[in-house]
Amino acid sequence: MNIFQQLGLPEFHRKLSNKVTQLVKHYDEVVAKHKEGKIFLTQLKRDGVCSLTVVCSGDVKIFSRTGNAFTNTSELVAKIKLLNLPDGVYMGEMWVPKSVCSLEQLSGVVNPNRTKALSHEYSMLPHMLRMSWFDMISLKEFKEGYSPQKFANRHISLTLNFTEALAEINLLVHPDIDVLKCVTAKTEADIDDQLEFLVSGGEEGLIIADPEADWEAGHKGWRKMKKVRGVDYDLLCIGYGEGTGKYKGKVANLVFQWKGEVTIKCMLGKGWTHKMAEDMFEVINYADNVGMEAYTHVDSPIGKIFQVYALEESSKGKLRLPKVGEQRFDKGESDV
Repeated sequence: MNIFQQLGLPEFHRKLSNKVTQLVKHYDEVVAKHKEGKIFLTQLKRDGVCSLTVVCSGDVKIFSRTGNAFTNTSELVAKIKLLNLPDGVYMGEMWVPKSVCSLEQLSGVVNPNRTKALSHEYSMLPHMLRMSWFDMISLKEFKEGYSPQKFANRHISLTLNFTEALAEINLLVHPDIDVLKCVTAKTEADIDDQLEFLVSGGEEGLIIADPEADWEAGHKGWRKMKKVRGVDYDLLCIGYGEGTGKYKGKVANLVFQWKGEVTIKCMLGKGWTHKMAEDMFEVINYADNVGMEAYTHVDSPIGKIFQVYALEESSKGKLRLPKVGEQRFDKGESDV
């Protein structure tokens, strides 16, 4: 079941790949006229999985950015139900402490396409899921794909709903659920200072929101932006490279479509194990051996979107030391 079916709408009420929620663009890529002279609100950018929590007549379900229901979230759902929140779509990040597992591993555990039971190694992860909400809209607004309410007002409503829910169950704070606070940034120097503070503390970065902005499904630009440590993009995988020596029989690199006709080759980054690289290689070869296009195999990386992160983008448009992060099963389009 996807998020539209949950709300009694046709399965493809809007195009699932990019018309479910509002997207976030890199701050530096937004044209200057949308930033000049503005006072922004910033929020911590959790290093987690973008999630949409639908509360409807007491029922609660958690969906991905593209509208598909997550797996292995029943315990977190039960905790949210206890809050007895008003109906709405609560937008946030589902995460676990970094000491528990990598983002790649978390993504695999809650992947909407997952059919296999969790291994013993990851069996405790569903009990450790946390939720941080950053925005909310009404069910009616979500169905229409638009909310005229300003972000500042939406965040106030979200905070009040959560605070009142905690009071009803005699809690001041919830150990697994919270609302991300907003901080005022009057200048770009304020934004950079806040980013430096968060990154120095081990966080991914910050979200920069226009407090006067409405909400529009599928919009990617000035309404909400991000600044993160280094640079990262979500790119389409179009190929792979086998390793040599002790990496023989394993995927050593993935090849991605970059700007225009350019491609970039990226090593597997943090969180990818030798076993995962070997399994990936076997899947691709299986598809080749049976005469199947690799991208049609559900477990193949070909044709899928992955996070690619790097130290920086050079003046010539090349990524310096790019590496592959998690598969973005919650996205249907490349960033470039």
